[in-house]
Amino acid sequence: MNLLKTTLMASVALGVITLTSGTIQAEEGFLGGEFSANVSLFSEYRFRGVSLTDKDFALQGGFDYAHDSGFYVGTWASTISASDAYGEIELDVYGGYAGEIQGISYNIGTLLYSYPTGDHSGKTDFLELYGSTGVDLGFLSGTVGAAYIFSNEATGHEDNIYIYTNVDSAIPDTPLTIKAHLGYEDGAFADKKLDWLLGVSVNYSGLDFGVSYVDTDKPGRNYSAAVVFSVGSAF
Repeated sequence: MNLLKTTLMASVALGVITLTSGTIQAEEGFLGGEFSANVSLFSEYRFRGVSLTDKDFALQGGFDYAHDSGFYVGTWASTISASDAYGEIELDVYGGYAGEIQGISYNIGTLLYSYPTGDHSGKTDFLELYGSTGVDLGFLSGTVGAAYIFSNEATGHEDNIYIYTNVDSAIPDTPLTIKAHLGYEDGAFADKKLDWLLGVSVNYSGLDFGVSYVDTDKPGRNYSAAVVFSVGSAF
């Protein structure tokens, strides 16, 4: 999901971005809200520190609608490493409510992870509840949040919890932003796993460029440290 995944992001990718930005634009004032879209190319798709593309490239993109009241809905998709059960695409659909009280922002919602190109021989889709709160001091912003999956068939009848914190800081007098992330996951998809990220991003000519160091405390090819590059655009 691009909203929380929130959690980072080539000539083919740049062509896709240029074509899309020329044909799709944010539409303001529609039923009291606004549409937006995004598209990115990553050197690999890292989700909570783990490579879901077996260290290969990932093309990602999504659409969102945010109402002035604070309610929002959206959808986001990414290529993933091919398998019979999950196919080659992850498709997320989500909705929630975001607001602010006395300078403290908050965001709550639910997200459906689905895999439309899988063989559907077993249960793979599942729901996750999420919530976060944050503060923006101008030069520095921070967020803490959690995501929870109830025990179900797709998770092997185990629940799953993910807790994280993000910190972003703009470097004065430069277009650069430093990003840091620390997460902890336990349950169906991890056994007391830690993941962390340190990166930098810059916006140039309407494109967002990023580079990040990502790692976990677990062994294995898709858990090991990597430098992830990205280019993308939001409109």
